[in-house]
Order: sequence, then C-alpha cells, then structure tokens
Amino acid sequence: MTTDIGGVSFAFNAGDGDLDLAGMLPELPGLDRIRGARIGDLFQAPDRVAGADRLGVGVSLGELDQVGTDLGHQDLGRLGLGRLGVGTDEPGIDELGLHPGVDGREPPDKPGLATDPPIFVDPNRRLPFVWRDPIIIDRSLLGEDSPDPWTWVPTPPRNSVQRGDLDVPVAPSASPTDGDLFESPDGDTRYALPRYSLAFETTGDPRISIVERDGTAILVMAFAETPSPAAAPGVAKLPHLVTVSLKYRVPVITGGTVVLDLPFPSVRIDGTTVVAEMPLTTPGLRQQLLAALSSLEAGVSLVVGRAVTVGVPTGETMEDGRPGYRKERLLLEWTAPPAPLVISEAHRNRLGGVAGGIQPMGRTRITFDGRSHSYWQDPARPERFYFLPDRFLLARLPGAGRPPALKARATSAASVDDVRVTLEFYAQPVLVRERLEAARPVLQEEARARGVDAPVRLEVLPDPQPSLRLALPRGGAPSTGLVERPEAEIDLELGVTHAETLALEDFRLVYDALFGASLSLLRGEVRVGVGGAPEDVPLELRFDRTAGDVLTLTVTAASAAHIEARLTNAIESRVRPGNPAALAVCAGRQIPLRIEGLADDLVLSPGEGLDVRLVPRTPLPETGAQGVVLDQSEVVVDPDRDAIWALVFDRTAQPQLVREVSVEAVPALFAGPQGAGPQGDRVAAFVVTVERGGTVRLTEDVLTGVTTVRVPVGPLLTGAPPPPLRYRTETWWQSGGIGVSDWRETEATILLPVRTAPSPSPQGGGGR
Repeated sequence: MTTDIGGVSFAFNAGDGDLDLAGMLPELPGLDRIRGARIGDLFQAPDRVAGADRLGVGVSLGELDQVGTDLGHQDLGRLGLGRLGVGTDEPGIDELGLHPGVDGREPPDKPGLATDPPIFVDPNRRLPFVWRDPIIIDRSLLGEDSPDPWTWVPTPPRNSVQRGDLDVPVAPSASPTDGDLFESPDGDTRYALPRYSLAFETTGDPRISIVERDGTAILVMAFAETPSPAAAPGVAKLPHLVTVSLKYRVPVITGGTVVLDLPFPSVRIDGTTVVAEMPLTTPGLRQQLLAALSSLEAGVSLVVGRAVTVGVPTGETMEDGRPGYRKERLLLEWTAPPAPLVISEAHRNRLGGVAGGIQPMGRTRITFDGRSHSYWQDPARPERFYFLPDRFLLARLPGAGRPPALKARATSAASVDDVRVTLEFYAQPVLVRERLEAARPVLQEEARARGVDAPVRLEVLPDPQPSLRLALPRGGAPSTGLVERPEAEIDLELGVTHAETLALEDFRLVYDALFGASLSLLRGEVRVGVGGAPEDVPLELRFDRTAGDVLTLTVTAASAAHIEARLTNAIESRVRPGNPAALAVCAGRQIPLRIEGLADDLVLSPGEGLDVRLVPRTPLPETGAQGVVLDQSEVVVDPDRDAIWALVFDRTAQPQLVREVSVEAVPALFAGPQGAGPQGDRVAAFVVTVERGGTVRLTEDVLTGVTTVRVPVGPLLTGAPPPPLRYRTETWWQSGGIGVSDWRETEATILLPVRTAPSPSPQGGGGR
C-alpha cells in the first residue's frame, strides 16, 4: 500500500498499526549496517495477483527492489511475515538466509524468526535487516560503517543464471505448487514438500487447547506432517519454514460477512509435529474464536504456509541455449484438513467457551476532504479497524526506467476488422495518510467505548469479495455505464490486474484516454460489497498520474549543515519537479529540509539530473540520517507518446496484418515499345512481386490480379500510417528478354507494373 503523496510514503501489512514514519525507524536496528542490500528476500506467494508476472510486476511479499533507489510506491503485500511465527526443523536452514527461532526465543547469537519482527538476511551480504511495520524510505539509506557514511552503493539487478550455478533445489516451473517434485541443480536428488494436517486425539477431538502462560491465555494447535503427492521412495524432504494462520467468517451488522485472517505469531516444529500458538490478548478474542470454531457458518480454515528457497526458470535463454534460472523465496500455502473446522460443544466448553454466536463487526463512517469513508471494527479486538484504499492508480514497475505497468499485445489478423488487442494493466492501491491520521482520534473513542485503551490499529479490509467495474468503448463509441469485469484479479493490498481484449477502433480510444484524452473512458472502480451497501474505490488509469516515484534523489555528500544530492528524472517522459518538500529521518526524528537549486519552471528530460542542496531546519546529528524522504505529490509528468509506446507494446509475437493488394495494367503497356524495349517487340507478361507478400502475373488477357502482403500491426494500433509497400516488376518480352525494375515504394493499395527494357545478357542478348 502506498500513500498519495509521492515520497512521503509507506507500505504496511494487514497487521501493521503504527503508521508514523519516524516512530517505526527505531525498530530497524540493522539499518545502519545495510549498504546496497535488497529487501526482495521475503517469501512471495506465486501468482498472488494472477497475471502480474506477465507484466513483470513484482508481487512478492516485500519485493521492494533496491533500498533507497527503487522503494517508491512498492507494496509489501498482504501476508507480512512480520506478523507470523515461523518454524523449522531443518538443521541446514541457514542456507535459506534465515535463522530459525524456537517458541519465540532467540537462540544464542542468532535473531529469532519466531519472534515479531523476523530477521531477513540478504543472501549476498549476509547482513541482518529487520523490517517490522514495513515502510518505504524513498531515497538513500546511509550506513555508518560505509567508507563514506553518506554514500549509497546500489546492488546490480538480479539476472538469470545457469541451473548449475544455483545452490538451492530447482522448481519445475516459475509458479510451483506444493505437489510438485523439486530437484537438486545437478538432478541427482529429488525433493518433495510435505503438507501438515490438523492432528487429532485418540478421542476424535482435534488437538486444540488453551493454556495459561504468565497470565495470558494461549491458543495452541498441533499439526501432523503428511506426505506430499510427489513423495516417493528416495525423494528427500524439501527444506522449508512453516507459518500458520486461522481464517474465519465474521458477520457485519449491516449485512454480509468478512473473512478475517489471524496469523499465529509463534510456530515451532517438534519432529514431524508443528505447534502453533496465538496469545488471546482480550477476553473477547477468546470467546469469538471459540464461537467461530463451533460454528459451521464461520467456515474456519487453517492455512499452513511452507516458505522455501528454490531456483525457478525465468523464461530467458542463456548464451548456450539453455534456460535461465533465478533464486526465489516462495510461500506455498495449503489449507489443512479438515475444512471447515468445527469442534464439538463439549470441546468448546472444555476450552472455556460459552454458548453464543459470533459477534458482528460494526461500521463507522468518517468524512475526510468531502468524501465519506467506512471503518469496520473488529468485535473481538475493538482497537482494530479495517478500511479501504483511497484509490487505485496505474502502477510503475521497479527497475531501470520505471516503465508503466501496462502491456498491449496484438494478434495477427486477416483484415483490419479482425485485429484484436489485449490491454493488460496492473493498478496499485494508494492511501492518503492524512485521512487515516484524521480518523484515528474518532476511532480511538470508539475503542474506548468498548472498554479498550490500547492504541488503534488500522488494517486493510480483508476478503470483501471485490469486483472491478470499467467504462469501456464498444464499436468505437464510449460506454454509457460501468460494466463488471469478473476476470479481474483483485487484492485490496496488492492491487488490480486485468486484461481486456478490444477491437482496433476501441483500443485506439482507450489508448488515447490513457493520456487524458477522455474523462468518460477508462474510468472505473473497485466495488467492495461488504456490510450490505457496496463501497466503491475509484480506479484511475492515466500515464500522467501513476503510483510510483518518477524522481530519484541520490545523496552525494553531507554535513550537519546541509546535504548535497543529485535529483534525476528516472522515467521516459519529461517531468516538472515543482517545489517538492523533503525531510531527513534521524534517530526517530523527522527534520524538514529546504531544497535549494530548483527553479519553479524547471523541466527535466528523461535521465536528466540536477545537483541540489538540502538544508535542514535544525542541524543534522553527527551520525547522519537513516533516510531522506521526498514528497513528489506536486511533480507533473508530461507523457511522451512515442517513448511510452516503445515500453508498453509487446513486440515479441511480431503480429502482422494480412492486407489485400491489387495489381492492374492497361492494354497500352503491352504494345510495342515507346521508349522501353527493342523495336517491334511486345510485352508478353508482367510479373509483380510484393515484398513480404505474393506475386501477380498479368497478360493482355489478364489485366488485373490480387495478392496479399503482411504488414506490422503495431503502427495501426496508434493510428500511425502503415509502412509503404515495396514491389518490383519483371517485364517479360516476347523476344525472350527480361527487364527488372528497381524496388519501388508506394502507399497505394493498387499497384501498376513498371515496364522495363530487357537487361543485356553477357553475350549481348536477352533471354529468359
């Protein structure tokens, strides 16, 4: 999730509550030791947003690309491992770049993964990095033990490698499942990923208990390892970590239901048994979960995630013709049977439950900036409120050039009317931080009214069954209303991915709308049907208003009095920086910075940079700053049509249009020479050859002919004129000579043969 104010942005999980930027930085003890590290090492769920991989969208959990250079507007994803306990029984698990903890305790000299937050290690640098309530620091992270504490050294982009260069098991596809068979890089060893099912007592009851520990009730569930479908003699167990979460359906007072996802913060493995523990911090949570566990309507399910580090094929071909691979950390989830989980009334009573149903969620509406926003309150944890994003914007991808997350793919066609174009986009959720901060006091009072003084925690509304509605043209005319697109893949925290296939005329209208040519086309909304009345989140698809930073700010030198930096246009189009605000984050404080050297009318071309000076309102500490944050809300983008088209049009398929071309001659062309050909000779035939097309033969008896030519579809999509036709003519004379014309270009679709005198043969005569 990202804010709507450019560089002053943050990402958060469903478990994050503290949205204060400076307040979270002290939770990053390894921050001063990171230089050139990536935070792309969390575990990602394959195809979390289906189709996003085709756009090149990183949907990994925590895939933020380079710290300090490509952090703007990247989403950490819904399942932040900062909320999860992680268990492992593999002694060699350090090869995953992670250090396991046991039962929430840290082993000697190793940070514990079972705690919150977990520790993630860059596989190249082996330096610890903590990412708790994840934020986005949009610019340089500055480390004390760098040669120059104010110098940022980025890591190179990850490229494909040979399979033999991998040091982890290899997956059979880029989106493996837990039923696949994995192999060692050399193919000598095969691996299968075990599953875990809820364990049962001999009495038939599931192994679910509630124990008291230090005055706190703890929900404990035990799971038994079960074989993978790929398990077989001689197949080893794939090293993995384990996470567990509980999902159940909660009614809403105004109607409908919402599925809540509660992660177990402590998970440990004892042999072939997994034990997951969840503190029941409020009496209401205990009764709510017990009511859900004894209700069929609640649909309780237990999701077991297995985090693995494997090599996956990238789709690239190496120089020797072999496929390329890269190392990925994936979270493969499986719903443990039985599902739904229902315990008996006697079991509920033994756990301290009482008769009664699940408490419904309430809704509070708060107005901000002229628009009413809904906040849903968790009945079991009254300090938790759920909300929706403010809008969805077309995303920009991380990496060089930060291209728009949009692709246009055309198919070959037999005629212009048959041309079809698939437009695929990824839109990212955007949040106005001030809106949440303004709502916090009101929500705090709502929590106190329920007897809770704990600070309010804000989370994105989970599982509200959203749908995408779009205004699209049909037959070259704008739509009169919004039409639901059921094929869209939507995650309110990750974003929206959708592919729409359009006729050529409709595509041209839509593509023009991306540049702001229409206020009625491409308008849309993500409709969330929760609580009886639907809530609509606007969707905007425009190249001049995207989610993702367009400027980079690279610190080059600094002192307590000022920071020297380079401000650079990182995208393909011209930008007008305006007068952006900036701040330095220093030891939990935010120090405003005044930017010197920017003219109000400054325009930066793609790749162009400008040296600026950032002057703090108060002197910076001697230890420097953890980050420099740039507000890009006022940056204006002037979309470059040609540059953007070069980025978004998919040329890999090389689509072609088959055009019909006519060739016509007049009888006079066959008569005796009137400047071309020997005296008394006549033309027997014209043979016209069209480049990338066929051949037509004309005689005095056949004066017209038709052939086809293949032309690129690309120019047609944007309304550009098609490339000219190239053809040449062979003139066959009755005397046996043949004249061959030069290649000729024309934009016409009716070709006229070019009569050419026969070429002299080496013996001085013509012939054919």
